[in-house]
Amino acid sequence: MKFLFLSTHAFLPTTRKTSVHFVSEALAERGHDVSTISVGYSRLTALKKPELHAQLSADQKNRFVESRPRYRSACYLPPLHPFSSGNAHINRLTALFFPLYGNLLPGFFREAIRDADVVAIESGTAIAFFDAVRRFNPRARTLYFNRDRLDTVGASTYLQALEQRVSPQFDRVIVPSPKMAEHLPPKSRVVYIPQGIDKAGFDACDTSPFAAGTKNAVSVGNMLFDREAVVAMASSSPNVTFHFFGAGIPEDLPANAVVYGEKPFLDIIPFIKFANFGIAPYRLSERELYLAQSSLKLQQYSYCLLPIMVPNLLEGSRANLVCYGQHGEPDWTGKVARAASMPHEENWRDGILTWAEVAGRIEEEIAAL
Repeated sequence: MKFLFLSTHAFLPTTRKTSVHFVSEALAERGHDVSTISVGYSRLTALKKPELHAQLSADQKNRFVESRPRYRSACYLPPLHPFSSGNAHINRLTALFFPLYGNLLPGFFREAIRDADVVAIESGTAIAFFDAVRRFNPRARTLYFNRDRLDTVGASTYLQALEQRVSPQFDRVIVPSPKMAEHLPPKSRVVYIPQGIDKAGFDACDTSPFAAGTKNAVSVGNMLFDREAVVAMASSSPNVTFHFFGAGIPEDLPANAVVYGEKPFLDIIPFIKFANFGIAPYRLSERELYLAQSSLKLQQYSYCLLPIMVPNLLEGSRANLVCYGQHGEPDWTGKVARAASMPHEENWRDGILTWAEVAGRIEEEIAAL
């Protein structure tokens, strides 16, 4: 089959990997032809992320580049693009722009849609293209690759309303946690498929980046990042080095915290595998409890048998959690010490899928249509 993935993530060797990268790559490895188009970029990107814009413009600007057998990537780069903002006035203006952006497509984009057997649209800006997909290729099977709640990630009210309209029109809505579907219209054809793990990458890694005898914690990603909690835990335990990966992580942290920015996934694997414990410093509300199942880093930490420090709203969701009070933890030193000294239990990785297994479940859902 021919798959087309529409996503706001860049498909470059230098950027971090998310589930959409792993799933699309696994489908190519299983013999499918996979195309990806990155959306939500334009000349505006150069103002905020000049290096990323330069990389996307160099090879993928409005054209496909094959990076491996049966796998090619492009970036839709118009002069301007609509975006979500915390400013209600700006969101009202961009709501007028989203329909134009999602329907006036260049030739390479239209051709890719027409050629696809399956179009997978990731949650976020990419859903603006749903109507165009239906118009240019009504025979294509459509998947809503729903990774996060749009209200959680700060998507505009236009995109949130659009999601409510189009969600029931997808052939399948694939979620990494059943809680992800609670806010969707009841007619949505929801399927729960857990996140996967690059087990081969972790298994092949055999060299620790840490000095012998040191204590190390690792945190990957910036979603709902709770700086206050991070500062408190690092300040309480100067004998532990805290390693942070992700774009936009604040650098004004205690001296025993190291901020690396966004790095390729293969560079991060050793830091996860050989850490003493992981951190998921989410600033949570009840709305984000789906992260107990959907969080990719929780899966990665658990596969590497790491205890995980998390806010206490996630208490009881996994056996390897060390929960702290999100609003005023009284014993940071004790919690860090517990995480750093817990035995690493083999059963913490039970039930974790490979990305090939995730891709296989997606194939099964398509075959049932």
